[in-house]
Parts: sequence; C-alpha cells; structure tokens
Amino acid sequence: MFAEGDRHDRADWPLLQNGAVNLFHSPEILADACADLAALGYALAEISCRDGSPGFERQFADLLRWQDQFGYLPWSGNLDALNDAMAGYPFGSSGKSALVLDGFHLIADADRDRAHALLDIFESASRDHLLFGHILVVLVQTDDATYACPGIGGRSANWNAREAARRRR
Repeated sequence: MFAEGDRHDRADWPLLQNGAVNLFHSPEILADACADLAALGYALAEISCRDGSPGFERQFADLLRWQDQFGYLPWSGNLDALNDAMAGYPFGSSGKSALVLDGFHLIADADRDRAHALLDIFESASRDHLLFGHILVVLVQTDDATYACPGIGGRSANWNAREAARRRR
C-alpha cells in the first residue's frame, strides 16, 4: 500500500496513526486535509449534519446504497443496521476513502450517546476495512472547539495536528 520511505511524510499518516476518526474545528483546515487526501487518490464522501437527523440519515442511506444492501428505504437511524451497512462502504478504485462529516456538533448536541456510538461504528469499520486493504479515514468537523468524545473502537477521537492545541481552534 505504501512505498518504502514515504510512510511518515504522507498526508494520511497523521490522520491514521492514532485511529481513523479525526476532529476538526476550522473549515479551512478541514478543506486542506480533504485536498491533501484527494491528491493521494482518496475518494471523498461528504455528509452534512446540519439538516438534523432526517437529512443525515437520508445522506447515509444514499452513500451506503441502502436500497441495494437491504432492499428497503429509508434508513431508520437504527445503529445496528448502520454498523452492518458500513461493511458495504463504497470504495473507489484506489481503495481509499475519506468520510467527511460537517457540523457534527449538531448530532452531538442532540444526543451525546448516539454521537459517540456513530463515531465508534466508523472507527471500528475503518479498522475492519483495513483487513481487506481498504483505507477509511473519517474527518469530523465540529463548531464546538471543546468537543471531546469518549474512547471509540478502543481509542479516542483525536484533534488533527494543526488544531491539537486548544488555542489554535
């Protein structure tokens, strides 16, 4: 997957070294990360959390080809079903994808436990996809500069390197 010698210099390395779920406050820094990943051949899938749960669920149903996978629409928001559906996450020919969640603080503000469960599902799915040679990075934009998520997938969600210090958010 990586050529010898270029592992630590790649833009995806810091986004994967501590887990696949990365938090972003600044839309500009998120855009830089997206551009860097696109330059590495990552397919970008953007999901807006700004329209509330119905919009979020509809976008995920479209992304995960819910009708094709399960034979029904829409996704009802059931987290067990989402966990199952993530096994069929669509990767492009490069086998690398970035899932971008914009405005995740709105999901977290509505239900912290559900937000935690979502990130846990994405972290676990990313790790599972690695077993098949696919890379899934999750970029989570939140307007809440103090957002913290308990451990997910046995790990915690980490602030991206450029905003790791609170003063930079």
